[in-house]
Amino acid sequence: MEERVRSLAGWQDLIRERFVALDIRSGADPAVRGRVESHAVGPLVVADVRSVAQTFRRTSGLIARHGEERLQVGLVRAGDIQLDQDGRTSRVPPGSFVLYDTTRPFTWTMTGDWRMDVFTWPRETVPIADRRLPSLTSHPVRDGASAVVARAALTELTRIGAVDGVEGVQLAGRVADLVLAAVDLRAPSDLLRQVLDLIEVRLDDPVLCPETLARACHLSLRSLHRLFADQPRSLSRWIRHRRLERARTELVAVPDRPIAVVAARYCFSDPTVFARAFRDEFGCSPRDVRHGAADRAPTGRPGISYCS
Repeated sequence: MEERVRSLAGWQDLIRERFVALDIRSGADPAVRGRVESHAVGPLVVADVRSVAQTFRRTSGLIARHGEERLQVGLVRAGDIQLDQDGRTSRVPPGSFVLYDTTRPFTWTMTGDWRMDVFTWPRETVPIADRRLPSLTSHPVRDGASAVVARAALTELTRIGAVDGVEGVQLAGRVADLVLAAVDLRAPSDLLRQVLDLIEVRLDDPVLCPETLARACHLSLRSLHRLFADQPRSLSRWIRHRRLERARTELVAVPDRPIAVVAARYCFSDPTVFARAFRDEFGCSPRDVRHGAADRAPTGRPGISYCS
């Protein structure tokens, strides 16, 4: 089934009907247009969603009024997309998928045209303890054997069309298992999470480095580096990455603050070095980000995107 709309009100109604109740805010263009094409695989709803710049918010008030207990996975096909849930703000690049839970607040931010496959399971059909879910949400998954297998299974579900009966139920359950296995490998351990939290509150500390972090965490330097052995970035690269992300957020949020001041705040004493590192990380200059900020939807509050 395919439906298209060309108004914000129509889009909000369509999203509520197909998924859950959301507060939707348009981006620069108030004339929201969108398309949803969906089919069922047993209890699982598989949807191809395409639209323009906007923000989806699942608020506590909407949860209280509408309930709708679902587990959802977003597989990004195109666009600049960010998910915020359970204290983590994560950019979800094309080719990545991410788990989120409709029983707790979340925010999706899309800064331009986008396309995402959305997979929606009724909560009761996925056998996972409620206490585990907050540690698994908002972790983009892309690399590794489990991620490749899960993404292939999700992609195949978009192609095969509707599947009903016992086969549909079993297929939906098996794909959920593959997704959870991949996400579980991606979620940080409790100790790694503590280290990442400490990094987050000290990003503007010029003495923050592996040695001072090891002392603060009462770990040997070798043990600290071992925590990052299976992560996409080393410890030093993670600190640099988060400083650059924080600087990027501040450049947009405080447009009158000089770029050199923002760079220095996040421990880049040389503006040229900062500009080069920024371009390497984001593919554009700090000035480009600042000048383009007025044309983009809000990027959401800064937070921890664990080694994404």
